[in-house]
Amino acid sequence: MQETVYFELGEKKYVCISVTSTCSRPFDVTSAKYVLMKGKETEASGQCEITKKNDTETVLSALIQPMAKNATYTLEYNYEIPPEILIHEVRVKVT
Repeated sequence: MQETVYFELGEKKYVCISVTSTCSRPFDVTSAKYVLMKGKETEASGQCEITKKNDTETVLSALIQPMAKNATYTLEYNYEIPPEILIHEVRVKVT
């Protein structure tokens, strides 16, 4: 099930996801970026802040400000845990 976060038009805030080891082994996120899309159109993109909480959990944060009222966006995280590249999507609703 896809997560949903809610914004009021004009808000600029962090949307964070937690990346956790599924096998309780240490890992490192070496890079992470985000893309904020309304339909197929990219509205914003950039680098995520990477915060390592411990050896088996890292938080990725994207600072976004959706610009369209009454719109639904997709916030796509693309991050690398070598040798893997992973994608996680969050739905963003603006009122």
